[in-house]
Amino acid sequence: MNEDNRMMSVEKLDETSMEIDSNSSTKVERANTELPTNAAAAETSAEETTIQQEPVNVFIDDIEMTPGSAEPDKENEVASNGKTIESSIIDMEDETRKRPASPSNNDVLEKKSKLENENSLSLESSNVERSSAAPLDSSADNAAAGDSTTQQINIGYEGLESSIAKIIQEKLEPLGEDITPLRPLSLRDLGMFYSALSLSKHCTFLTMHFDVLYSKAELENSLQLGDKYDYSEDDGWKKDWSGNLHLFEKDVVVNSGYATKHSGIQPFKLPFYEYVAKSSAENQGLRGLELLFAYVYHTNGCPAMARKILAHALSKPSKSNEQRLDFIIDAIRRITYDPAVLKEDGWITKKAETPQGAMGGAHLIGKRIIWQRHDAVIIAFTPDETWGSLWKALWIEDLDTFDLEADEVKEALIKYEKKQARLQKKAATNTAVVVAGSTRKQATAKYLVPGIEHGIVLALSARSKGVLWPARILHVSEMTTSYSGSSVSLNSCVFSTSRYVEYCLIQEHIYHSTHQRRNSTPTKAQVQVVFLAPFWNGNQNASTAAMASDPFSLGPYFEVDTIDVTDVTIKKYPFDSFSVEDIQSQFRFLGLPQAVLSRFLDANRLAMALKVYARKHVSLNYLPGDEDAFASASLTGSHAMSVLAPIFPAAVLGLPYEFILKQLPRANEHASALIDNDETAAESVIDIKSIIDSMTPPSCFGKKQGTNGTSLAPLSPDRSQKAKIIMSPLPNFTPLSQDSECVDDSIWSISNFASTLLVELFETSQTSNLFSLSNLVQTMNSLLMQMKDLTAKFDDFDNKKRKEELSEILRQCLLIKGHGEDVLSSSTLPPDSSRATITTEWRKACERIYKRAVDKLRFKGGGNGHTTVISDTRCNGHITAENAYERPVRLPAAIKGAKQAGAGTDPNVLLVNSVQDMYVGLAENKVIPKAHQRSYVKRLKSAISAITDESTGVQLTDDSEGEGGDDTKGSRGSYTAATVGVAAALQAVDMVVRGETVNAFCATRPPGHHAGRELHPMKAVSNGFCLFNAAACAAIYAATPQSQGGLGLRRVCIVDFDLHHGNGTQDILCNTHDPRFLYVSMHVGGAHINGFEVDGDESFHLPGTYGKTTEGIFPGRCGDTSPHEGVLNIPLGNRIKSSDVGTALVSQVVPKVEAFCPDLIILSAGFDAHVNDPLGMGGLTAADFGHVTDVVCQLAHKTCSGRVISVLEGGYGVPCCRPRTDIFLPEGETETLMDLGDDLPANMPDSVTNAWLRQKLNKCHAEGFMDCVKEHCLGLIRFNSNKRK
Repeated sequence: MNEDNRMMSVEKLDETSMEIDSNSSTKVERANTELPTNAAAAETSAEETTIQQEPVNVFIDDIEMTPGSAEPDKENEVASNGKTIESSIIDMEDETRKRPASPSNNDVLEKKSKLENENSLSLESSNVERSSAAPLDSSADNAAAGDSTTQQINIGYEGLESSIAKIIQEKLEPLGEDITPLRPLSLRDLGMFYSALSLSKHCTFLTMHFDVLYSKAELENSLQLGDKYDYSEDDGWKKDWSGNLHLFEKDVVVNSGYATKHSGIQPFKLPFYEYVAKSSAENQGLRGLELLFAYVYHTNGCPAMARKILAHALSKPSKSNEQRLDFIIDAIRRITYDPAVLKEDGWITKKAETPQGAMGGAHLIGKRIIWQRHDAVIIAFTPDETWGSLWKALWIEDLDTFDLEADEVKEALIKYEKKQARLQKKAATNTAVVVAGSTRKQATAKYLVPGIEHGIVLALSARSKGVLWPARILHVSEMTTSYSGSSVSLNSCVFSTSRYVEYCLIQEHIYHSTHQRRNSTPTKAQVQVVFLAPFWNGNQNASTAAMASDPFSLGPYFEVDTIDVTDVTIKKYPFDSFSVEDIQSQFRFLGLPQAVLSRFLDANRLAMALKVYARKHVSLNYLPGDEDAFASASLTGSHAMSVLAPIFPAAVLGLPYEFILKQLPRANEHASALIDNDETAAESVIDIKSIIDSMTPPSCFGKKQGTNGTSLAPLSPDRSQKAKIIMSPLPNFTPLSQDSECVDDSIWSISNFASTLLVELFETSQTSNLFSLSNLVQTMNSLLMQMKDLTAKFDDFDNKKRKEELSEILRQCLLIKGHGEDVLSSSTLPPDSSRATITTEWRKACERIYKRAVDKLRFKGGGNGHTTVISDTRCNGHITAENAYERPVRLPAAIKGAKQAGAGTDPNVLLVNSVQDMYVGLAENKVIPKAHQRSYVKRLKSAISAITDESTGVQLTDDSEGEGGDDTKGSRGSYTAATVGVAAALQAVDMVVRGETVNAFCATRPPGHHAGRELHPMKAVSNGFCLFNAAACAAIYAATPQSQGGLGLRRVCIVDFDLHHGNGTQDILCNTHDPRFLYVSMHVGGAHINGFEVDGDESFHLPGTYGKTTEGIFPGRCGDTSPHEGVLNIPLGNRIKSSDVGTALVSQVVPKVEAFCPDLIILSAGFDAHVNDPLGMGGLTAADFGHVTDVVCQLAHKTCSGRVISVLEGGYGVPCCRPRTDIFLPEGETETLMDLGDDLPANMPDSVTNAWLRQKLNKCHAEGFMDCVKEHCLGLIRFNSNKRK
């Protein structure tokens, strides 16, 4: 046999005909057709008699390679015992067949049989076809399973309501009797087989039997298990059969080899079942999943009925791999609730006549419960004296199962009873009763996304890795259409995954697709969407994708999907225009490989093009909120958004978008520079209307239309220019650099700062009787002339005089800005003028003057391009309790993080180590009393003054009711520390507004955003480590009129990115709507976490907010909703993810803040959402906090010349800094401590004796609180670095 034949791949061997001649040898025939009488024994035999090998990967991702592509090992041509390969294999098969079941296996079978006898199923009258639970390959297992072949499908559970039993019954498909058993996996070294291929006399034998001898090594490599992949034990083989079965959804890396060879390429993961489906050719089946099923099939303890379901899923005829995957997933789900499977696995499915034990045991089977706010039913019970009994329950709507312990069952029963009591009460009072039923995954029928009339949204695909992606909602008329004259439903379209396919829809709708998701026809709670340029379909062929430099751009530009309509799966599309920088900022939070950026940019380009076209050229079917839209949706059996979505013309949907997008520059080809004004370089939108017009006569003939309707000369394309950068024209205003010379007075003209619209209005005011506007123009001109004169003599001033002159100019500029807003709000404007637009342009003009001032009037050691970090050692006097989260070492850790970013060493990053006493007095006497009620301040001051000098960790904010408040503790120095923290924020505001620094970070403690006007702000159970609210105090000081000792700013925005909602800040500033303040918070929580009252149902009412208990996430429901337009609360669930933060920033925070147009942005900077923080509810990295800072700084640059101050809030991931004194370590063993160097005061304690907390904190050595502070400060510094360039 030649070398090529010896190197035949596994795939070729699998495709080879396996027909066995009837005259074949007895041993060969037996090896292929007979299976052991006991599956468990067979597996044991195989493990004991086969040889382990180094795993060989069948699904190689870097190059197309199969196990057969390796050079055969000549040494393995003869087995170690001297026998030939053929005889060794046959002998092993013989030995496996003859070996009896081991005693342990017999014990298992005996136990199964006993359990079946105790809980035998009683027959019910039904004509439903009977199903068999008998095993396919073992007479012993047949006996163990009992005579289940004669039982009916719907009698597996006793005690269920008939309606629920019917739902389950309909899902239990009859399996039949002629199901081919799954063959066992072999542990033989594949090298033996390849070597054997070199022996020509054995080739026929091995070719016939290769696919019989499945390789466990192949499966392990496919699943990426074992030491080779350096995975933890949690990612390895499970001890039970069901755990191994659910490895089908384990994430596997599909481009590991390419990512290893090319730096900057991040690993891309897919669920195992999806990876197998994509990497398998249509005629080869789903080999990886078949191997997994075979492994589970022959695992000890796998129930006979489960084996039958697995085998049925693989033997049932299918038309495609897509349909086969449906069968496999349905089989896995069925195994979790099939009564025969549960019985054989040790569960009791028959309801006991009397209660058993304290909770009732099997007597609870059939009981209705509510779990996670959704209706469910208990279907099985298993006793366990060691670990505690378990009850298996099933959500009624989708048949998903879950297990409950005794206390959880009790809670679930109580909730259901309360709900029923409420319904009965309503019925007794003739109130309309809501029919009880499952609401799990139920969509809101009247939920509408703002902007739905344009058809573009952000939607969540099951394959988008939790990322909301631009999509177009299909109109109801597009959901069932025809193709080439024949009826084709979108839900039944399955096209080749190897190329781009176009198909036509009736009613002149054209749509592109290459892959249709497995969905049923949309219900009234669902919509069909077209995902635009999705990244997840790019690796249609695994090997091709792995070798591509950009594997995410290989797939089609459109994909249709059916999704539930909820406020989680569909959100408003955030852009009306965007720059590439905007897209890059959002992309940083998505957690996707950098290679996806180009696809993300294309998706947004398509979204903007379609949105703009719909807005300008598509007539509305209905207005949003129109009741006729809901009526039409009801008649068509669809969701209202499918009715409200626009109907795009066929020509629009049929454009060659792939070609168009490929002509545009990629993300890395764009110029990325910070323009030193209030505008950003917005990318031009693809003009679909112009493209359509160019394809119609006379343009399609190369001619253009004349003014009189005649055709002019053919158009001559200009081939000499090729656009590389697409940007909007730059604004008229550009601040001059310090070295620029003023050649004339024109640079101080108003026209250099005001827009054309504003200049025309000012010119009109000179000729009209608009005296107020005329005076406004004179005031601005006066300020500009003052700046001009000051610039001429500025070099003659000393540094102190320069600071004073700049401060005065900026004070006047902001004063004029506020005065102009008042004038414009009360003046009579021309009839065709928009007051809001003119006011916005006025604000921009004033900020441009502010920028010119800080650029031209510079001084040494501060001003433009500088960042300042402010701290004070007096904050170290706040000493909390032992094992507290909020430890004193947080402050030196924050200072060290700031220093690592450049504070104190970079000449442009100032480090202020002490707060001026004047600000301490201002804080204590003027500002704190405005933020907190005097009774609160007095009570806190009294409690602290009573603490002795030696006492630490004393409770500070207790209440007379004794319910909560004990988490906020301190010492004798706590009052001073909190006051100095507020003073630092006031000093930072002064420095920023007066031009001494562009932005500032206050490294102080204790935190403050949970401290409100009084104790328990917004019904919270405690103060959450907080004493005085520095962020709120800074906002009050900035917005207080200059005549009252403040800075006179008109609008201040607080952006809070701490893990928890800043209830204290909202309580102080936004208890009622105050137009001076906007509070924005992104935090853990939400109605689905903290609970909410549904139609008075107390079972959904968690009293953690409005009653004083600790249920829900602190501080409670106050952050779940936004009470008025001055508050934007964004709850992000029970764990904060970077993608959620990025989406919230771009889609909600940025538009809201831009519309508010603040004069100052204050950051409540909490870093407890970090993935290693001991609170354990965060998923962000340190880099994510830097990205948040970047976005806010860019936002501040557009609205308020970059004025940002940041105040430290939470964040507790500081590893232990002092050795433990309560234990003795063995000689030579040391603790791992964080070295803060000189930043850690010699007398600062750090006692953490709790082993659990120390373990959590040790994770922060890799990355923790200090790294977050560093990245945050770098974000502030980056903004100033860009300005200096």
